[in-house]
Amino acid sequence: MKRHSNLIDRGQRYGSLAALALVNLLPSVTLAACPIPGQWWQEEQPLASSDLLPTVAQQQVVLLGEQHDEIAHHRWQLHTLAGLHALRDDLVIGLEMLPRSAQPALDAWFASELDTDAMLEQTQWDEAWGFDSTLYMPILEFARMAKIPLVALNIAPDLRERLVNDGWERVPADERYAITPPQPASASYRSRLTEVFNQHAMGDDPESLERFIQAQLTWDIAMAQRLAEATESGALAVGLMGLGHVTYNEGVAYQLNALGVSDTVSLLPWQMSDCSLPDPTLADAVYILADD
Repeated sequence: MKRHSNLIDRGQRYGSLAALALVNLLPSVTLAACPIPGQWWQEEQPLASSDLLPTVAQQQVVLLGEQHDEIAHHRWQLHTLAGLHALRDDLVIGLEMLPRSAQPALDAWFASELDTDAMLEQTQWDEAWGFDSTLYMPILEFARMAKIPLVALNIAPDLRERLVNDGWERVPADERYAITPPQPASASYRSRLTEVFNQHAMGDDPESLERFIQAQLTWDIAMAQRLAEATESGALAVGLMGLGHVTYNEGVAYQLNALGVSDTVSLLPWQMSDCSLPDPTLADAVYILADD
């Protein structure tokens, strides 16, 4: 059992970083003029924020991908959230960073009933997430200032482990927040997850690979269901999560579609290293960041 748990935890730590490496190795699109930092690009064409964001704001769910330890990605997320909030008052921000059990402490901090240190302690931020909370605090403070509800999207690792190792039918619905089993991964998603698995030498047997893939799918469906619930009141739900859950609309967006939420947009930051863009199918639009 410990080996299984380590495998899932290692997948959590390395998955998004490996996904970023895969993104940067994608065949690039040669352009007549280099993209400029600060631009949005969609279908190989630059697009003004004033053209893109009003359309995005009319969707049900927006997914903002990130590399967890990259501060420029979080600044871009804050920039995008502010733009969307200017267009939609009924915004909800979903956080991959926290499991649902952290919601009461998150709510108390939002209501100024807890200070930040107490919130981080009671949500077990370091244990649950592990990435520096200061990377995320500007977003959380913006949400609290603007009265934008914050929703914990994730589930605790021990529940994810039970679902992967014991099977969904053996975990009562009330112990898994009534989350439904995920849709099977597409062939291309399986291929990408297999590449991530192989890159980090997490094991070489088919059963270990399958557990890794099922852990990722469990992660995807847990976040998808929570975002779907957030849209039931008509709000625009914006999910902040790792790149690997967003790219090619094969992770959370795929599970959302199976839940009946089809109006989903995926947005990603793209750090320039040369005059090229990623595969246009990587996301619905990308925002150009300077190569620091």
